[in-house]
Amino acid sequence: MAEFDKGNYPLAKSMFETLWNNSSKNNTYLLNNYGRALRKTNENIIFVEICRELNGNQNIMSNKFVVSTLCWCIYDCYIKNYSPVADKDGFIDFLKRAEFIISNCKQMDANEHYKNPYVLTIKKVVKSYNHRASKNYNEIIKWLSNLNPEELSDEVYRFQDENGKDRELASPKEFYYQHMAKSLEKTGRYKECVEICEKAFNQISKFHYRNDTWIKARMYYSKCMLQNDIENAIKEYRELAYKENYWFMYHKLSQICFRYNKMSEALLYASKAFRCKFEYEKMVNLMSDTALLWQAAGNDVNAEFFFQASAYYRNRQGWPISEELQYAISTFEIDVDKKPDINMIQNISKDYIGDIEGKSERIEGKIDNILPHGGSGFIKPSKGGSNVYFNMKDVLGGKTLVKGDKVDYELLNGKDGRIRAGKIEIRS
Repeated sequence: MAEFDKGNYPLAKSMFETLWNNSSKNNTYLLNNYGRALRKTNENIIFVEICRELNGNQNIMSNKFVVSTLCWCIYDCYIKNYSPVADKDGFIDFLKRAEFIISNCKQMDANEHYKNPYVLTIKKVVKSYNHRASKNYNEIIKWLSNLNPEELSDEVYRFQDENGKDRELASPKEFYYQHMAKSLEKTGRYKECVEICEKAFNQISKFHYRNDTWIKARMYYSKCMLQNDIENAIKEYRELAYKENYWFMYHKLSQICFRYNKMSEALLYASKAFRCKFEYEKMVNLMSDTALLWQAAGNDVNAEFFFQASAYYRNRQGWPISEELQYAISTFEIDVDKKPDINMIQNISKDYIGDIEGKSERIEGKIDNILPHGGSGFIKPSKGGSNVYFNMKDVLGGKTLVKGDKVDYELLNGKDGRIRAGKIEIRS
């Protein structure tokens, strides 16, 4: 042990190797130290092979120190650098080895999580599922459920990138909430998703990679799916979508409105998605959804443009074409090899946005509060939902409002991305 403690790992490994080879192969203390030395000299596979040969020896394989070292060696050899892209056929073996680790380790508390590869293994499995072409969110939930988030570390890993810039990686606790929220939303477990998101905001003080935005989006979307106070739930999601201006948020907002038979709004938000950064290969579902909305609106000409775009990019990537899209291809006699006119798609979307936002819906409400400076306040919508901010300069006719006044107004998107009231009129 003296050479090991001094950091002379090659010599320690050589000494333990000689002692082990000359032993009765039943000394757990000797075997564990030999395994530790092999790890330090990057010869983990040797220890894995030794333990495989000793699998029937209960004295050896029931020793917690030997098993702990074995778990680390398996992690180093088969888990740590596994790539689901480079080794597609090895995924089942990868999972079996990961299952061995979590079956023979336990989660340590936040201050000792580094003492075994339990948490690291689960993180790697979750990452590997996310990098596979077909993601299995139920399996991700199953693996994450092996973790107790209360005992996960909230310490971030700090490092310098290749440019010498300081960087941070999300803590194990943030990783858990990030992926659990996503998986619960994707599997339709909306109530659980809302609860997990709320816990995340209560327990994490600093987020990375804009995880606070993504978790908030999943929480608002799940609230919309739960059908409780749907108008306010849609309003929350809409405010976030307007602020962030990501096409996929508008797409989800469109799907939400379609679910509740708000067809013109569904088409409006789908159109807004096409006015964001254009990512055609990722937008194939948005394209077909928008085509269906145009069909529902009675405009087959516009529908054909969007069906054709979806079919072209799916075909180009070799992706499956749904029966619904195949029917559209047949009905409109679409040439799947013809590149779509993206400018036409964006112009159709732009024109529809202009048409709809040029005749916004009037909403009734009552002045609920005037701020101390008197220049602005909040309106309480008559149909329920969160109060809406207004500015006195948006009151038509230059009138001054007081608390209790009944008004009608339109919802506008402010410069800061927040929804506010505009074109406000006092109701008689």
